[in-house]
Amino acid sequence: MALNLRSIVMECLVNGTGGEPAAGWNLEYDAGGSTGTFVISNGSRDFFICFHQSNSYISQVSIAASFEGVDANGFIIGESARSGPSPGFSSPHLVRSYYFLSGLAADDLRAGSWSMLADQDSCSLVWSSASSSVSPGAAMDSYSTNLRYYGGGFSFGKTSTGVGHVSGGDSSNNYLHPGDTLMVMNYPQSGLLIPSGDTVPPISAGILSNHAGSVSYGSDFTYEDVTLYPIEVYMQGSGAVGGGSLGLVRGFVHSPSIDMRIYPRHILRSMGVISQAEFEALRIKDLSSFRVSSDGYRYAYGKLADGSCKVSQMFLTDNPEVW
Repeated sequence: MALNLRSIVMECLVNGTGGEPAAGWNLEYDAGGSTGTFVISNGSRDFFICFHQSNSYISQVSIAASFEGVDANGFIIGESARSGPSPGFSSPHLVRSYYFLSGLAADDLRAGSWSMLADQDSCSLVWSSASSSVSPGAAMDSYSTNLRYYGGGFSFGKTSTGVGHVSGGDSSNNYLHPGDTLMVMNYPQSGLLIPSGDTVPPISAGILSNHAGSVSYGSDFTYEDVTLYPIEVYMQGSGAVGGGSLGLVRGFVHSPSIDMRIYPRHILRSMGVISQAEFEALRIKDLSSFRVSSDGYRYAYGKLADGSCKVSQMFLTDNPEVW
């Protein structure tokens, strides 16, 4: 993640790139270059997120409502600063990011792809990747780990109700789901900031999928009616804090009815998202590209081609119901 995610986040959110204006975020801190630490803030400067490369595989993420610096361990200093659900930084939010968009600048058969939606308060992205070159079309229908472990979705900033959050994280997996491993800054009923010393009550989002085993199937059928649900974040609450909704993870929808055992290109064809010609020539970097659906909105697939991740298949969309 160090080089690729830093480049994408900085160019798209802070600087602007490819003729597109920046999304309105601010660079607050930058030390160590592509293998170091950087902090950005939203347009209102009431949400700050710090990315710190712990090692070549793991990136550590921390958030705060204000910015007063970065400590010696790469954690943000500020109001309500935290990383993970435990007090302070005792259980940091980690992302195994070594293969994030692996081979982005490499040969065409290895290059990854990504799609992003962002404004001055939120950033959500999906991607597809692999650890080595894979030929187009039928060669992608593989049980090989170099295909099935790399991809997913990640989000940070404000939820639909204005709650500061990070969605997606796991130090042991190279795929991420925005409904799995969440971190938030506000209590649901009051909207008040969670003090750094408080343990956050359990939070969850997403739907568990019904599947058996890892990806190993093609599909010749077409889903006639796929229901896509927003990803809503909930806090269970505790004896001292009331539970409730923390809003939607902006930009994401998911469906438990799409079988996770199906190869990625077959999922897109079975949903009617790609034509037969595209299906035959699809590359890794084509999986997570935005495509216009029958409802007129764009959808990009967050590749989750692995049965060990039990949350649902998901997509990034500019449908205004969730963005």
